[in-house]
Amino acid sequence: MITGPMEFHPYDLPLPNQILPCAILNEEATGLVAELEAKGKDSALGKLGYEIKEQKNVFMWAMWVSISAYLKDFGYRQTVQVQYQAVPQDDGSLGLNEPKPVNVFSVPQAGVPQAEEATFFAPWLGCRCSWPCTQLCWLSACACGASQHLAALFTLVTLLFELILLDALVSQMFIANCPSRIMEWEDYLVAPLPVAQRVAAVCAYVLFPPLVVGFLFRAGVGMLSLRTNFGDGGNIEAETNADQSYYAIIYKARILLRSLAARREGGTYGYCSTLFYASLIEIHSVIVPAYLVFLAPAIVMFGYDNALHHVAKFFIIMQVIEAFNQNGLYFLLFALCLDADSIPETTRFVAGRRAKTETYSAKYIYTWVLLLGMWLLVVALKFYFTMLFLWLIPLLVLIYGTALHAYPYLFAGVAACPPHSGPAVEMAGICTLLAFLLVFCGYRACWLFPCLCAPEVPGWIFFPPNEPPDNPIRGDVDLQAFRILLDHLGKPWPEDCVWEPPGWTPVRGPRLPEVLCSKCQR
Repeated sequence: MITGPMEFHPYDLPLPNQILPCAILNEEATGLVAELEAKGKDSALGKLGYEIKEQKNVFMWAMWVSISAYLKDFGYRQTVQVQYQAVPQDDGSLGLNEPKPVNVFSVPQAGVPQAEEATFFAPWLGCRCSWPCTQLCWLSACACGASQHLAALFTLVTLLFELILLDALVSQMFIANCPSRIMEWEDYLVAPLPVAQRVAAVCAYVLFPPLVVGFLFRAGVGMLSLRTNFGDGGNIEAETNADQSYYAIIYKARILLRSLAARREGGTYGYCSTLFYASLIEIHSVIVPAYLVFLAPAIVMFGYDNALHHVAKFFIIMQVIEAFNQNGLYFLLFALCLDADSIPETTRFVAGRRAKTETYSAKYIYTWVLLLGMWLLVVALKFYFTMLFLWLIPLLVLIYGTALHAYPYLFAGVAACPPHSGPAVEMAGICTLLAFLLVFCGYRACWLFPCLCAPEVPGWIFFPPNEPPDNPIRGDVDLQAFRILLDHLGKPWPEDCVWEPPGWTPVRGPRLPEVLCSKCQR
């Protein structure tokens, strides 16, 4: 067995405000969980409000695998049981799995048992150690932590891809289109379009935020999880009551991180992994949701104005983002060669009563900010389209970050901050948010601060007149603006901020897209 600091000690039951995976519980806790699974609310734990949830989420799975020594301990213990003797023993006898010569009929040879047969000895064909050696390699990889490194690397790549995708949509849907003309509220009264289309467009913008909230708030009760039973060759489709909504999953990851940080590994040899996942979960549960509030109306308003059938594309994008979590988990299960029986065993979590209540309450923090933020953006942009709305992203990050760091203490008190590792986890999350805000405001400084990069980025983009021209920066708006910012470093403040477009004359009346303006009689 492993001795010293790397030895894995199974956990006790989680506290009422914690979530832990069932796979790493000790024998007594496992028995109580089995009773809970069999009897439900009539069991001892059920009467205390505990629940078993199956969460197929790559961040939650990779987090507990990386912080705990479960797989390391499992790999080390199993390697000593694999019979892989592929060399002769000390007395010269054959090893258990040592290659043995195989007779291959070729030419007749005297003195062989098959005197009448043609025989050729191929000593390399009798290797019987391939499967034991394969098992040994896999178990050794678990024992040395390779599986934990793979899980951490894959979650990092997945999160970066998700964040870059959302940031690219900001550039494509908002910055590249600002301050291009979009239909304002008054335009729907005079636009040369069918009345039904105009009314439907207004209703779509008003009702779209509630539909997005409902889409992300849905509980997902009754989703099926496939379990394969090799004993009788049949498949069992078990129904799970786990809350599979997007906001519930990302907040459960925060509770799981807090629960693992309170254990022995979180404050000893898993300390660095705990801080690493503190930064990842902060991006996953704070920064990404802030982007969604901004992009939800932006995708529809800036990319598909007046094309109502394209509204469905936003929901497709959201489903792709949600699928990152589950499909990423399946890839890790494939890469780590876990069999079908181990999938439900390693994705089941037991949660205390207060953890469930805290998660459900946190969903309202997410969804109310989402609803009010989308309505604000939809209404305000239809009155005045300016680049200054880009400030909503760092503002939403601050709102979500402040709420999610303060809420656990208001809900659970000091139990929300484990000794030693708890303050470090909080500081790692706060530093991650500050680093993101610094990078975001620095990289997009030309689009955030009027007159900073003038005249290349003119001031009229931030305070556009009626019927403004297109954005003068085309193509790669991010890189070009950043290069302009670097060119302006160390130079005096621009004397001319170009508050009005060159050759612009005041235009009165509705701001209609060009395809509609050609039909207007002004």
